Amino acid sequence: MNRLEDNLFSLKHLLVPIVGLSVLSSIGAFQVDKEILYDISATLLDKKGHTFEVFWFYRLDEESWEGKGTLKILGRNYLSLDLPFMNVLIQNSVLSVRYPEEDQVLIDYFNRRDPSNLFAVLLSDFGGFIVENIEVNNEQISLSLIPETLVGFDRLWISVKENEWMPKTIKAVSGKDLEIYVDVLSVGPLVNPEDLKMGKLTASEIIDLRE
Repeated sequence: MNRLEDNLFSLKHLLVPIVGLSVLSSIGAFQVDKEILYDISATLLDKKGHTFEVFWFYRLDEESWEGKGTLKILGRNYLSLDLPFMNVLIQNSVLSVRYPEEDQVLIDYFNRRDPSNLFAVLLSDFGGFIVENIEVNNEQISLSLIPETLVGFDRLWISVKENEWMPKTIKAVSGKDLEIYVDVLSVGPLVNPEDLKMGKLTASEIIDLRE
């Protein structure tokens, strides 16, 4: 074996463990990312439920709406959101949305696999998204998530308090047309969960899109 062959042989055997360590490092980081998302989701979707006082901002094209309201979540199957400009009620596979200005309720099937629906993303353990980046600063963890496909939001941002895992802020964007920002002002226990399970949205006009 000449000197060149000897050097190439040594380089080959030097690179093998380095590549192996790189792969193991990537796998380890992926596991940490999954564990953080699991901790956030498990806290958010606790079976006893939570009541959140929130500030909600929603922009679609040139129009925007904002206001303070109440978000209630019970496990993975029940959610309600009451805002000055919109009421949302999710009960298992049914989604109801009330628009107070029009005094109208729309009812449709709830697709929890829809990556363009923030409620679906929250109730499905952030399914369809992977962690792009994690930053830790002053006991706060900030995550940016990107979709696994080209469908849905372009990116999600979530901030949580370290070791508590309850979301403090959530932001979602889709191109230049859609932006949602949620600031969690306070969190408390869910009172009267049966009201969430059995409740209905009412209006002078009911449109059932399932028919």
